[in-house]
Amino acid sequence: MMQQWNPSFLQLNPLFNDLKSLLADYNWSSWPQCEQLNQLLTNEVVNELGKQLVLVEQTDQLLSDGLYYEQRIYLEAQVPTRPGNWHDFFNAIIYMLFPRTKQQINRLHYLDIVSDGLEGRTKRRDALTLFDECGVIIAYCDEQLKQQLTDQQWQQAFVENRTAWGQSIDGFIIGHANYEKALDPYIGFTAKALYVKVDIDFFKLEKLAQYRYLDGYLADNLTRLMVDNSQLYPLPILGVPHWWAANNDAEFYNNKNYFRPKRMKARNDC
Repeated sequence: MMQQWNPSFLQLNPLFNDLKSLLADYNWSSWPQCEQLNQLLTNEVVNELGKQLVLVEQTDQLLSDGLYYEQRIYLEAQVPTRPGNWHDFFNAIIYMLFPRTKQQINRLHYLDIVSDGLEGRTKRRDALTLFDECGVIIAYCDEQLKQQLTDQQWQQAFVENRTAWGQSIDGFIIGHANYEKALDPYIGFTAKALYVKVDIDFFKLEKLAQYRYLDGYLADNLTRLMVDNSQLYPLPILGVPHWWAANNDAEFYNNKNYFRPKRMKARNDC
């Protein structure tokens, strides 16, 4: 079933601010078809075998050959895309922003499918799926601020150090399901954060250059980072400064059901 298209989706809330600037040249009055979405993909968007990646409409005929989603991308360079579907639409956008990372996500999925089969999901495949669907990259150069976030000290990270956001730390959405949820956000909306240390000069780069840097870094390091999900941390996404209008009020962060403190591990004394 086709979902309702909203040509003004980029204006809905600040979570779409990066896309608003990066998609300024595109104005879709109705659902873009695969042919239009493929215009987003430059020649550098290839699969692991070097074939130009193509978004193709997902039909029963396409799926009749029995190839699994990740196998089709790896072997045929085809990305099955459901028409009139927000989830798949945002997946296409992420291919534009993180082409090399998406290639490596696919490569690692495929290797594990070959070694463990389709049913034997590995810890690595679970982590890859979490990151691909719900991931947010937190680029930082301040170790103390990163520690506050991983320790779930939300008041310190989001309120007391608010001015650091955009200057020495910032967030970049990579999980396409995050953008789908951003169409109708809710308290409880939580992402999975991967922390990437960068130099301070990173924050002086143009936005697209920042995405290109992170894409290259992840592509080169994904094998190391995605052994399991231990590098992925909970992130209450509506709390990220500049991503949600309500968080301009410090009172917003008093909701302990959303901004939950880190659970203390039980001591195991002898």
